[in-house]
Amino acid sequence: MRIFELAKPKSPEQLRLDQLRASSNRASDALKIERERQKAQRAQKALSQLLKPKSNTIKPIQPIKPR
Repeated sequence: MRIFELAKPKSPEQLRLDQLRASSNRASDALKIERERQKAQRAQKALSQLLKPKSNTIKPIQPIKPR
């Protein structure tokens, strides 16, 4: 802290603004963390889908029967 900040106590309005600013910063940090979590979750799901064998999608071709 600076010396002039110690000399003057903050008014109730200034304290309220400081609290609102701090809560806004916490909310934006939480939002960033949540977006990163969801992004990682989507990437993990996409990776697991790529690594998953797709044997049920490939079906053998039936031979053509002569008439």
